[in-house]
Amino acid sequence: MTAQQLLVRMDSGKDAAENLGILIEDGSWFVIKRNMRCGETKEGWLEKVQGCCMDIRHPREGKTVYIGSSWKDVPYTAAGGEQKTICLRIGYEIIERTIDKHGQYLFPADIEVNTWWTNLGQSDDEVIQLYHEHGESEQYHSEIKTDMDVERFPSGKFDTNELVLELTVLAYNVLRIIGQKSLKSGSAPRTKRKIKRRRIRTVISNLILIAGHV
Repeated sequence: MTAQQLLVRMDSGKDAAENLGILIEDGSWFVIKRNMRCGETKEGWLEKVQGCCMDIRHPREGKTVYIGSSWKDVPYTAAGGEQKTICLRIGYEIIERTIDKHGQYLFPADIEVNTWWTNLGQSDDEVIQLYHEHGESEQYHSEIKTDMDVERFPSGKFDTNELVLELTVLAYNVLRIIGQKSLKSGSAPRTKRKIKRRRIRTVISNLILIAGHV
């Protein structure tokens, strides 16, 4: 439990005016991946941002990234049945590739459109980063279900499953702490890229299941 206001992050499967209305009425902060609406096209988005975007980046030859925000009126139905409209921010990241990473020229150009609904006041880069962290949190859920084999609860009783979940969280946190501590030890194996965390499966196999002689 926390007294702090939470940030709700959801994928495009939750992109509906009803969900936006619930979050708005509740006063929640949110970042929700947005689907393309009827009449919208990738080419249309690219043409739109080319004329107004102030943050244009060229990470490599043949790749242009447009980052910014626009606003759109969103009608929704409140809990009491009242019809309301709010002007919401749409954060966007539009990528145009005329040359792929292997040097192959592309004709027509490859266009990637990523947009998000949000009511945050952070910068466009921060909004994008906050959404991408949503994917990282999904990896933690995956570790609990697969690495710790807690995909299904063992009982049909809520009290029993609640106890199993509490023990699972305790074990997970202990294993996570062990894994993070192991990264700071001098005996940790060297890797090409800097590792920020270890999977629970790796911690169990390398640090818990240690062979011993009795």
